[in-house]
Order: sequence, then structure tokens, then C-alpha cells
Amino acid sequence: MKKLQGYYFSGNESVLKDGVNCFVIQKKQDFEKLFGKGRTDTPSFSKEWMLILLMPATKKDIELEFIRVSMKAGSFIEVYCDLNKLRGKLLTYEANPIAVCTIPKFDGIKDINFYEERKKGLELIESVQVKR
Repeated sequence: MKKLQGYYFSGNESVLKDGVNCFVIQKKQDFEKLFGKGRTDTPSFSKEWMLILLMPATKKDIELEFIRVSMKAGSFIEVYCDLNKLRGKLLTYEANPIAVCTIPKFDGIKDINFYEERKKGLELIESVQVKR
């Protein structure tokens, strides 16, 4: 897993549901819908997938983080996340909390399961189907 910095959501806010949204980006067109055109640091989608945690705009100073990725035998990958990092006081502006990383592309994977690590154990946030 390679964590990426400097990404800001520039897409349409109406595509986001309340709470955390999980995305698996496999094509440049989908990447551009979220981040706009003209970025020089676009991942190589022939070799890797981009994983994104994204929340609707808020004034809360929230940090989302990928903790680890588990490549288990089978047709799925498990991604473990920390969603409760409230960093400080309210911001004077609205921003979209976001975490971005890339992972190698694997044949035979059908689902990527995003989990939040909590004191009580793991909680499934969302299961995203990988398109073929």
C-alpha cells in the first residue's frame, strides 16, 4: 500500500452519501470525476488500483487514514481504516476529509472490503465490487 498526499475532492458533492464513502478507482475517467483533469500524478491504472476514503464537506477537522491492507487468498482484499481522528477544533471553512492510497492490481479479485478498526473489533464500512 502506498499512501498518497495532496489530493482534494473536486467532484460533485451530490455523489457522496452521509458518512464515509469508499471508492476503488480503476480508470482515468473515474479518477477525473473525483479529482479533475490535468493532474500529473495520476496512478498507472494498468498496474494499480486507487483506494479512496471520502466524506462530504464539513467544518470538522477530521483525518481519515488507511492502516493496512490484507491480501488474503480468495477473491477479496481487506482494507483496514481509522475514521475517528478528530484533530482539533472546527475549521473556518468546509473541506472534504479524504485518504488516498494505491495498491497493486490483482487478478481474480472481485471485492474490496473496507473495515473500520474499533476497540470492540472490526466493523465493515462498505464492500466495493471490482469491475472487470
